[in-house]
Amino acid sequence: MNLEVREFPISELHTYRRNPRRGDVDAIASSLRKRGQYRPIVVNIGTNASKRMEILAGNHTYLAAKQLGWKTIQATTVDVDDDQAAQIVLADNRLADLGGYDEADLAVILQSVSDLEGTGYSEDDLKTILASAGKPSILNDPDDAPDVPDDGKTFTKEGQIWELGDSVLAVGSCTDDALVDKAFGGGQADCVWTDPPYG
Repeated sequence: MNLEVREFPISELHTYRRNPRRGDVDAIASSLRKRGQYRPIVVNIGTNASKRMEILAGNHTYLAAKQLGWKTIQATTVDVDDDQAAQIVLADNRLADLGGYDEADLAVILQSVSDLEGTGYSEDDLKTILASAGKPSILNDPDDAPDVPDDGKTFTKEGQIWELGDSVLAVGSCTDDALVDKAFGGGQADCVWTDPPYG
C-alpha cells in the first residue's frame, strides 16, 4: 500500500463496478465547493485485478468532483486483487455504519460552527438534534423524586460563583451589582433575557 497522496486525472479513474453504497453526491459536492477536498480517495492500481485504476473508497467524492468539473483529484493507492478490493470496499462502507453519535457532543459541535453549509446538516437537523439532546428526564411522579437529605447541609452560599462548563452560576440576586460584576468577570452580556419583576 502506498499512503502517499498523489494527484490523479479524473479521466483516468473508474468507480467501483458493484459499489453497494448509495451516497448523496449533491451534498458531497456542496462540501467540496465550500472547503475543498480534505481527505484523499483510495484507488486500486489493480495489477492483478480485473479492472485497473478503480476507486475503492471515495466513489461519491469522485462523482461530486466530476460534477463540479474538477480535472484532478487527490488519492492514495493500493495494488490488490479483486477479492482484497471487495474486502476494502465492504470495510470502508460498513465500519462507519457500526458507529453512532453522542447527541450531546454532536449538538455542541453543530452549535459551535458559524456555517452549516457543506456539513450535511441543515438548520432543521440542528433544531431536531438540539431538541433530542437537550431533553432532561422529567420526574412527574412524586414517588420518583429523590428524598430531601436529612443532614440539612448546604453546599452553596449567597455570593458564590460556580463554573459549570462554559456557564457560570451566581448564587444571589441579579439586583446585586457586585455579584453580577463578579459573575461576568468584568465582561458584558451579549444578550439579556429577563423576567419581571427585574425587567
